[in-house]
Amino acid sequence: MTDPAYFERMYARSDDPWGFDDHFYERRKRELTVAALPRARFVSALELGSSTGALTEQLLARVDRVHCVELHPRGVEIARRRLVADSDRVRFEVADLITWTPGETYDLVVASEVLYYLDAEPLARALGWIRDQHLAGATVVAVDWRHPVDEHRWSGDEIHRRLTEVLSTASGGYRDTDVTIEIFEPAGVESVAVRDGLAPSTTDGPSGG
Repeated sequence: MTDPAYFERMYARSDDPWGFDDHFYERRKRELTVAALPRARFVSALELGSSTGALTEQLLARVDRVHCVELHPRGVEIARRRLVADSDRVRFEVADLITWTPGETYDLVVASEVLYYLDAEPLARALGWIRDQHLAGATVVAVDWRHPVDEHRWSGDEIHRRLTEVLSTASGGYRDTDVTIEIFEPAGVESVAVRDGLAPSTTDGPSGG
């Protein structure tokens, strides 16, 4: 796991230590992430490494309830202030993903720029229960920075390769030089256009005549 002192230093210097509110890159990344969600509404989401709640705020436009799991109490404190108007729809939990496991199932799991902080064994454990959530019906959304960072244990591309190993090929997403966003829908789920009645179902048999 990345040295906890790194996060202590980051939160000590600012209420927005990674510039989530200041940088166009960050605002655009969140908009792309939410735009890529393959359903108009989700009932319950799990957000890993929710930090200051910048992405949580936008997820709430598409999700009824969000369970935020964040390592640092300072991140939760800042997020609570940001999301005070939606406090009845957000549950915060201070926990370390090295040992944390979910106690319930969700229909959306969001891991945005967090999994590459984990060492090999905790990452394998997290990927295991993410797979279990996926098999139980959760859509999984993974977002990762693609440039080298000293504090990251893995590259963003490696995280997405590992996710593909346990979840199979992504059903959609976005990639450029800076960021990868991938959507992993449960097996058997048809495309947005099919579900909206705009395209023929790929599971329909030949029509009779």
